[in-house]
Amino acid sequence: MYKHPGVYIEHVGSGLLAIEAASTSVAVFIGPVKRGPVGEPVFISNPGQYAQMFGVVNDGAGGIRDEGDNPDKFGHEVNAFFANGGTKAYIVRVAEDGAAPNDLASASTIIPNPEDAAAAFEITAKSEGVWADDIVVRLHTVDGSDTPDLTLGYELEVGTYEDGEFAALEVFGDLQMADDAAKSIVKVINDNSTLIKIEARVVGGGAGEVPASDLNAQAFQSGPIDISTPIDLLTPADVAKTINVVVGSQAAVTVSFQKETSDLKAVAKVIQDAVRAGADAPDFTVRVVTADNGDKSLLLISGIRGTNGAVTVPAGNARGPLSLTGAGSGQVAYPPTTLTVGDDLIEAFFSGGGDGVAAPGIAQYNTVYTTLRDYRDVSIIMLPGLEWIDGGDNSIIESAVTHAEFMKNRMVLVDPPDPVGGATLVTPKDIKDLGAPTSPYTALYYPWLEVSNPHYDPDTAANKPKTFRIPPSAFAAGMWARIDGRRGVWKAPAGLEATVRGSIGPNILIGNELQGNLNDLGVNCLRSIIGPTVIWGARTLATKTKPEFRYIPVRRTQNMIGESLYSALQAVVFEPNDHRLWASLRASVGNFMDGLFRAGAFQGEKASDAYYVQCGLGSTMTQGDIDAGIVRVVVGFAPLKPAEFVVVQIKQIVGQTA
Repeated sequence: MYKHPGVYIEHVGSGLLAIEAASTSVAVFIGPVKRGPVGEPVFISNPGQYAQMFGVVNDGAGGIRDEGDNPDKFGHEVNAFFANGGTKAYIVRVAEDGAAPNDLASASTIIPNPEDAAAAFEITAKSEGVWADDIVVRLHTVDGSDTPDLTLGYELEVGTYEDGEFAALEVFGDLQMADDAAKSIVKVINDNSTLIKIEARVVGGGAGEVPASDLNAQAFQSGPIDISTPIDLLTPADVAKTINVVVGSQAAVTVSFQKETSDLKAVAKVIQDAVRAGADAPDFTVRVVTADNGDKSLLLISGIRGTNGAVTVPAGNARGPLSLTGAGSGQVAYPPTTLTVGDDLIEAFFSGGGDGVAAPGIAQYNTVYTTLRDYRDVSIIMLPGLEWIDGGDNSIIESAVTHAEFMKNRMVLVDPPDPVGGATLVTPKDIKDLGAPTSPYTALYYPWLEVSNPHYDPDTAANKPKTFRIPPSAFAAGMWARIDGRRGVWKAPAGLEATVRGSIGPNILIGNELQGNLNDLGVNCLRSIIGPTVIWGARTLATKTKPEFRYIPVRRTQNMIGESLYSALQAVVFEPNDHRLWASLRASVGNFMDGLFRAGAFQGEKASDAYYVQCGLGSTMTQGDIDAGIVRVVVGFAPLKPAEFVVVQIKQIVGQTA
């Protein structure tokens, strides 16, 4: 190497590791959300991403679904986490397939290849669920002519019908039909769409081919049932209007319109609800369609592929001024008997989505817990929709606790039951009877909180609940993240600075006497101390069983230290197990602990009182350990504990004499 006289520069490593503190505020929400990939953790950093990937398509409620009189706990809790300071989270959808009608299936449709009568495209929703049953795809030439112009290509719109108007959610232009084209429709859609995926198919009767009847049923909608003068449905007021609808082999359903029916959307809902009540037509939908000239009509769609899915409206069934027109003798032109290749607009409606079993079982959750072993940045586990019930099946929550104890770097926030009509946790006996887990990796907050319903509107939706009650854990998880960022994980996430955001307040009021009962067994309260609601407690559920982990910041600080060292020390695996390695570990880990000490993470006025690091033969290892390939580092620290009880002693001074 050295061939001539001169100066040679060599860069030699110091042997020290740069140890960074592990994240302590990454939450994971696990549950049966109705959209998104099943079993796959998806990282998000704001509620907008949650709404885009897991919420209702084209909905402005921040991902919170309209579930009628019941709250969408999953959506509310995700929003509460971010509103209170959370910045990072994983969403894991849990779903279980079952026998019909509880199939877990992706909605889909088929459209023809406008350049090849023997080819088609099967378009499927990105994830399973009925969420995509309202999706519509429209394929047309860019210039809008009747003959496709190959130089300009095609445009595919993905959207929904809102109030009779098509609303595009995604638009892909300059598409080409050939698989090997530069902008092949298959490649462009699959690489860029967040809603759908597409596959080229062959039309025919062979195995794996698309039957022509399926193509006709799904590819093009024409000749909808037309109610030419919908306002006439109200006159004369004393005459009921009826229509008989037949879907496939289903018996005729008679739909009656009363005088209160005032608009076409209401008519569409009446027809849809009546037909869906039959077991043979769960996918039947009715849409309001607006023509270019402004005329509105009703489009009845069976959701069943093939000619067996035809919708029939027998002639002569309308009484009063209800006018129906269709494809001869009342037959609705769905599905059409022919499809002309080269039509300017090919419009297809999705159908066939299924959410699976309403309440997935422990097997599906255990699969997720196993997957999360590889996601070591997770530090908070949330289970929206699952509360710990006295005498109920709490196996899913128990399994989450087992997972946290195995990982040793995360905690489970356990939700209590809803205290309807007053406090259900009043005495120590109530808490003991609840039987909540006593693991140091668990915490419980109480009571539930009132939140606003984003779908309530005093003018247009006054019949919806104005508020909902949701569990408090998501608010606490967001608070953990907020306090971690401001003060550090060693600061108790409670006190007057722990102001709860995004809530109207607790649904019951907790005073000092009641909290005295709750705090003693590790239940943290949400209270109004001097004004706004705050978190007024920082204990784990191991308050009695493992007092050394009584406080949440102690448990989480140890989690953080352990995970930080786990990640950094991967670099020394397979290094020679000798005094040089031990000295390097003592220095590297010591520097890390000293940085925490200087940040105020430990008790003690000087470093020697706050922590220690040991590693070496005779102190932490024997020769047998070394022969077995084991290097052992022992790290001790004096954790900070919150000033939970502030005692002020007031003493009178005895009068003094001169």
